[in-house]
Amino acid sequence: MRYPDGGGLTAVERARRERVRFQAAEMFAAGLKPPQVARALRVSRKSAYAWHVAWREGGTDALRSRGPGGVASRMQQAWRAWLAGALE
Repeated sequence: MRYPDGGGLTAVERARRERVRFQAAEMFAAGLKPPQVARALRVSRKSAYAWHVAWREGGTDALRSRGPGGVASRMQQAWRAWLAGALE
């Protein structure tokens, strides 16, 4: 699905979500189960279970943000300059 504003999360939103995943990792380490973590952090059980699997296999580092999603732009710098000039 495409969104008119480009979709995805901003850097601030990604950082906030990453902090939630790190809280989940602390809770998993304390022995809480995914449904308990989901309730406490107000996230879906599906997310909590996915985070638990990632945490179990790769630790807290596995829950780090991977940055913005999607494919990198293929537009060359020269095209960007030309477009900026044409739009002005």
